[in-house]
Amino acid sequence: MPRRWIRAGALTAAALSIVLLFARSWRIDYPYSIDFQVYWLAGCRVAAGDAASLYDPGGGIEDGLPLAMPANEFKNLPIVAVAFVPFAALEYLEAKRVLWWIGLASLLAAAALMGRSVLPAALGDGWTRTALAVAGTCSLAPAHTTLRHGQTTAVVTLALAAYAAARMRRRETLAGALLGAASVVKLPVLALAALEAIRRRYRTVAAWLAVVAATAIVSVAAFGPTLHGRYAHGLVQHAGTVMTGHNNQSIAAVVHRISHGGNPYEWETRLLPRGDRIAAAVVTVLLAAALWRGLLAGRARGEPDLDRFRLELPAVLAFGIVAMPVAWDHYFLLLIPGLASLASGLRDRGLLARPIAVAALALAFLLLAVPTPQRVLDAGEQGGLPWALAVSHYFLGAALVLGLAVWGARGTAPSERAHG
Repeated sequence: MPRRWIRAGALTAAALSIVLLFARSWRIDYPYSIDFQVYWLAGCRVAAGDAASLYDPGGGIEDGLPLAMPANEFKNLPIVAVAFVPFAALEYLEAKRVLWWIGLASLLAAAALMGRSVLPAALGDGWTRTALAVAGTCSLAPAHTTLRHGQTTAVVTLALAAYAAARMRRRETLAGALLGAASVVKLPVLALAALEAIRRRYRTVAAWLAVVAATAIVSVAAFGPTLHGRYAHGLVQHAGTVMTGHNNQSIAAVVHRISHGGNPYEWETRLLPRGDRIAAAVVTVLLAAALWRGLLAGRARGEPDLDRFRLELPAVLAFGIVAMPVAWDHYFLLLIPGLASLASGLRDRGLLARPIAVAALALAFLLLAVPTPQRVLDAGEQGGLPWALAVSHYFLGAALVLGLAVWGARGTAPSERAHG
């Protein structure tokens, strides 16, 4: 097929995906959407010199918000609230629309980075690869969710895409700094910091540690230790609990959904039964063992660092997301750089010539891309294994990404094929 036709097809797909994104995310006035309500209230409190109430209950009509929120609804380090101080000068919905545009710009910038630095060159020139990356990113339901509800995941995805691009270009210090910035906001990203430490990429780890430590020091100096104790308590209280809401796709949530059913519209935490806790631990250990085996495979053959990284990135990201007690559906947007890297890594090993690999990669993308149908959610209230799995499709997509990456890591490395 002529390259100009491929480029035209890619550009058309990108345009259609952007139209889909606008159609599914433009409306932002959902009263139940609490994410940006929490951020906006935090910014207003800091702007008003009332940072001490950062983790207190609040909101509601008197504060200019649709809902009143309980204590500890703000889930980030206190310093993160400073990023939302400029939004305090705007009304809630005006501020949320500004973040919507910031999120859109972040998604497009992340796609540009992936197209230029992560996707394989065999897919076409820079414009073609960027268009394909835009099409893949903007067609994901988690991308629509993060814009619609005013979440920070799009910005963190840009940081991860920039981290991946920096690693591909061997800019280790920059990669570590970007990873540190992402880690401060989204805890699943910490899994990548562990990977860098395991691989003894000392410059990357040092830059990551410098950013995280500096942020923590500034946060404590500006807000005091008491607020940080409340932040830590808010994290610890999730240990041993489960939330069965359909947008929680963690290992614990999926195990409980399968064994006990659970209302997909229930977002109150409950104690995780002992049997489910054991089952969740077993699944976590099995995934970790598969991941570890995949990580060791490339090293044992002396495979070049970047060849390993192309498959390590998706595997570690997928594990880091689902292993957390709470894995919201929009967290799976973070896997977009991983999916691009996975496609590149599988192609380098010649595995994308196999129909089964192409089909599995397409299935993983589909599981991560589609929203959960309303019919599935309604049927999920009745319980049963098929519906529990259907509701948990983001988890299944992440597990398939991990499995594909591990399988690819145990295949023929590019260096071996070149000398075979």
